[in-house]
Amino acid sequence: MKMIFETPATVWQEAFPLGNGRIGALMFGDGEAETLCLNEDTLWSGYPGDPRTGMGYEDIKKAEVYAKEGKYLQAAQVLNQAQETAEDVEMYEPFGTVRIRFEGEREIADYQRELDLETATARVTYRNCGKSYEHRCFCSAPAQMLVYRIRAEEAFTITVTAEGGFLTGNSWDGKIWKMQGQMPGKSKIPVGAKEGDGSEFVFSENPQEKGMLYEGWCMFETKEGEILPTEMGVRCVNVHEITMRILIRSGFAGVSRHPYTDGKDPAKLLLQDQERAGMPVEELWKEHIREYQQYFQRVKLTLGDGSRDGMDLSKRLEQYKKDGEDPGLEQLLFDYGRYLLISCSRPGTQAANLQGIWNCDRIPAWKSDYTVNINTEMNYWMTGPCNLHELAEPLVRMNRELLESARETAQKYFHCEGAACFHNVDLWRKTSPAAGLANWAFWPFGGAWMCRNLYEEYLFTQDREYLQEIFPVLEEHARFCSNMLQKTDKGLAVVPATSPENCFLDQGEAVPVALYTENTLAIIRNLFRDYLEACEVLKKERTLLKTIREQLSVIVPTQLGSDGRILEWNEELPEAEVEHRHLSHLYEFHPGRGITRKTPELLEGVQKSLLVRGDEGTGWSLAWKILMWARMEDGAHAAKQVAQMLQVRDPFAEMSVQGGGVYPNLFCAHPPFQIDGNLGFTAGIAEMLLQSHGGELVILPAVSPKWKCGSVQGLIARGAITVDIAWEGECVNCWLTSKTDQEVRVRVKMQESRTVFLKAGNRVKFE
Repeated sequence: MKMIFETPATVWQEAFPLGNGRIGALMFGDGEAETLCLNEDTLWSGYPGDPRTGMGYEDIKKAEVYAKEGKYLQAAQVLNQAQETAEDVEMYEPFGTVRIRFEGEREIADYQRELDLETATARVTYRNCGKSYEHRCFCSAPAQMLVYRIRAEEAFTITVTAEGGFLTGNSWDGKIWKMQGQMPGKSKIPVGAKEGDGSEFVFSENPQEKGMLYEGWCMFETKEGEILPTEMGVRCVNVHEITMRILIRSGFAGVSRHPYTDGKDPAKLLLQDQERAGMPVEELWKEHIREYQQYFQRVKLTLGDGSRDGMDLSKRLEQYKKDGEDPGLEQLLFDYGRYLLISCSRPGTQAANLQGIWNCDRIPAWKSDYTVNINTEMNYWMTGPCNLHELAEPLVRMNRELLESARETAQKYFHCEGAACFHNVDLWRKTSPAAGLANWAFWPFGGAWMCRNLYEEYLFTQDREYLQEIFPVLEEHARFCSNMLQKTDKGLAVVPATSPENCFLDQGEAVPVALYTENTLAIIRNLFRDYLEACEVLKKERTLLKTIREQLSVIVPTQLGSDGRILEWNEELPEAEVEHRHLSHLYEFHPGRGITRKTPELLEGVQKSLLVRGDEGTGWSLAWKILMWARMEDGAHAAKQVAQMLQVRDPFAEMSVQGGGVYPNLFCAHPPFQIDGNLGFTAGIAEMLLQSHGGELVILPAVSPKWKCGSVQGLIARGAITVDIAWEGECVNCWLTSKTDQEVRVRVKMQESRTVFLKAGNRVKFE
């Protein structure tokens, strides 16, 4: 499966992303002046220490009083006023940009560039003045380096320079070209701001306020010719072939260690990396492919006849816009999501942020942080069904690292035991409210939501050692939620509360703060269920266990409004934005598991809510709607959202809460770029093919009407069951392989379910 273009990229939204989990690159593929935008996943501004400014305990208690009196506007005003002093999270920053410029006459013809998702390799071919050229680039996880090679039928000369990011200098020691830089000590930039005169970045002379150092080394291997230093880089003269091996390291030494005063020496780390850099490039490439394919080849989806697979992607997307008939393109976007997660999240790396690991801008959208009121969680929804459990390790580790800060946040803001995490997190594990309005800043359930991801990993793998590992995280967030519940007229609830980033109208103004919200309570219900199950599996005896069991039975249940929709707030309130991008009040349906076919009235309420919300939205919102309609077992509507996702958006379009789709390189357009839509899309396609959340295993529950025939191998159902499916029209065959002996209910599409006994390791055919 390949992405093919007949022209070079002119903007990064057309470039090919490459990565090994830690190092990322965007390759433009220009035969006259190549551009490589480089990233390393620990390159963030700042240093440890959560200032915990903005709203405080007393402000929250005042808002609680107002909310109980029905004075929602006043409750919001209290919190918004207190938030004027809040400090925001730090920013994920680029390493810088390497440019490779060819000298002399360049007359390029027969140009093609491709990204091969099977080998995680980018390749460019063309003829210059009749002579053939090939560029090849890959990012090796085993060797921890980016490899870029140019081969030609003629001698050529290039200059290689570096710029951008926070690079401070470069040098040539006769063998290695070295690039040095330093991150800002702080970033004082409000969300949505553009870069100005540089004063937004704080560089202090005080060592305690300095940012981390970083360094990149580039080793050159040439056939013929010579390498000469220049003021800005190096010049490679009259070579027929050149291989560049790029290594990157930062001074990051851990989330609680100061990166400057207590950081690592990047040069020492690079010396260790250099030991593997001498392998022949073909051996490096084969090793890279073997390691990458251990993840990518676990699942294989086949849709369509492949008739458009060789088309230029720009033309292919344009044709899809006209006729909507290209299942192979939908398959490509599914595979691309898996490719991206494998490339940006590996055991031992940082978790995938808003842009994965690919960021060219010193002021990225939303700081390219971890937004944990949907986006970070969506990044990892595919890991269970697509058999990529290991790739969730960075998310698991991040949640363990958050606990210390989250406990302090729970105490400071709520005088509660347990762990609380507000909606924005950074490398330094800030858990307090981010800067800005209560709409997004007053919502301390990010950790509780991520617990749903962590527990789902157990449900898919049935790994008890893993469950034991995540149990302290589940318990601390469950403890916080338990302490936050208080009595209301309709049962236990958290007071006051918001529904992520959404508002209703009160006294003619958009207001986010209500008495309680369905989103908050759905998160708590699901966390409590997961915690109780985990205690049973692990045979844990806890005082908290008894309390939570009692509370779960009397939490305010999901409510329906007079029009049959799921109520978002504690009462029917006029919506400020009926088609809001967030579907937070439907959490109990997805990613929760409390609304199923066994609760038909609530299921109908979800359907009505989705119809009113509409089919438009940001890129990640479209992905969530694919999942929602798939879980509704409405393949036609899910397919409609799939088609919406594959609409091409202008890379220069302004930031918006509508108009989601993809950029020319298939990066998800919010707009701007956010990777959650790509990764959520893949989870959505998997949900259309296989479901296992409602007490039964469902084959092809929401298959698109356009997928007349197809097959998929390697999907995973909860219970650690591997599922292979093949279909042609109404004829469906599937094969089930379980890790353990178990009995399961299996249903194909809307047919009656049947009980099947699976013996561990045996592949059983189900017709």
